[in-house]
Amino acid sequence: MTGVAVAGVATVAGGMATASSAQASTVWDRVAACESGGNWSINTGNGYYGGLQFSDRTWDGFGGERYAPTANRATKAQQITVAQKVLASQGPGAWPTCGARAGLTRANGGAVDAGSTTSRASRSTTRTAPAAHSTAGKLVVDGIRGPKTNAAIERWVGGSVNGTLSRTDVKALQRKVGSAPDGIIGPKTMRALQTRIGARKNGARYLDRATVRTLQTYLNAR
Repeated sequence: MTGVAVAGVATVAGGMATASSAQASTVWDRVAACESGGNWSINTGNGYYGGLQFSDRTWDGFGGERYAPTANRATKAQQITVAQKVLASQGPGAWPTCGARAGLTRANGGAVDAGSTTSRASRSTTRTAPAAHSTAGKLVVDGIRGPKTNAAIERWVGGSVNGTLSRTDVKALQRKVGSAPDGIIGPKTMRALQTRIGARKNGARYLDRATVRTLQTYLNAR
């Protein structure tokens, strides 16, 4: 997958975005032009999504699922926000070809610290999964499905505990809650999960923050 533009991190003064915001947006537009022809909604079926061509693993690992199941379903600004976290973690080398062509740097891309993640973003780079946080102690009930929460889910469903939910892990989760195991989290899986953990049925189509918060509480009690 590739990088992400910066909308959520723009510095605002007097109600107007500063030049740094415009600069960041421009550089991410250049990265997207290289990666996807500037199509922020693209899904070509190659396993990478959106303007910056995120893989599912990287999108999920850097918090993208709070916006949409895959990057192409998120807004441009949301894709940029996730990309800034990747940029902070890995630097412009996460997009070794398009980042270099676009002149991407941590400074002009508006990098945002995302913690101890280690995924790389570009499809032209070999990526590793985000490192799982220490499994000791309780989960923070914040509704954010980071590596530690992912690892707790994997332990609960009997998946491989590496801090990132693979399609196999999602199938195991679906079997756990009595939903059809197709590896895709959608409204039916969400309803089944919410029923199992006692969360409010809110019509969510993906692991939204409210459900994740209830899930964290549920897993802490186990």
